[in-house]
Amino acid sequence: MLRAKIIILSICIMTTAACGQKNHVSRNNSGILSFAAQEVAGPEQAMLAQARALDDMTREMVRSATLKGAATGAAAGCGLALVTASAADGSNCVVGALAGGGVGAVVGNALGRKRVAERVEIVKLSRVTPAISGAQREMAQFNDGLTELLSFQDTALTELKFQRDTGQITPDAYAAQEAQIREVRVDLAHALSLSAEQARATKLALKNAGEQGQTGLDWHIMSAETLEDEASSARSRISLL
Repeated sequence: MLRAKIIILSICIMTTAACGQKNHVSRNNSGILSFAAQEVAGPEQAMLAQARALDDMTREMVRSATLKGAATGAAAGCGLALVTASAADGSNCVVGALAGGGVGAVVGNALGRKRVAERVEIVKLSRVTPAISGAQREMAQFNDGLTELLSFQDTALTELKFQRDTGQITPDAYAAQEAQIREVRVDLAHALSLSAEQARATKLALKNAGEQGQTGLDWHIMSAETLEDEASSARSRISLL
């Protein structure tokens, strides 16, 4: 759906005769581009929604990879240190990472010590596996849409620059459209940075579980690391103009 819409919009920008002046960039009475307000909003909003979905799934990865009772995204920085740290170190970690989740962290600490002592599963793979798989799907869909959106925005900016330089639109109208595109890119870049950090936190929590003796984590650690790399790579592709 996104692919088809972006292709159609790109054709509209490049071929005025095919789509007519109605779909061409034009300036309304307030000086804001009607093209920006109506045409660009659809693909951009779709990608922002996709970025939020990716962020949600990587956050769920962190939750599922941390100890029961301290399963918050912020706790990933402590990981299994909550199980083995001294009282002072554990308290510092809780204060620094959980930011108010002290009660849950204490419960998680007690449960974690009991689980380690019993040599039972530290990280519930029945929770981690679907979270990672869901994040992988969201990342693949995001990558597909991002390539098309960036290409579409670049084409739109090229056309807008030509219209500004030839006097078809005002400099203010051009600046408004460029600012809108920049804002969308900033939001996408921020979401990708968060997703990369959350994938990294998941990877570290899983590695800690492995160091504590849990087995069968190789795929999960590799997948979390791949997601971290993919999110970072996607972020690097976004120019903030």
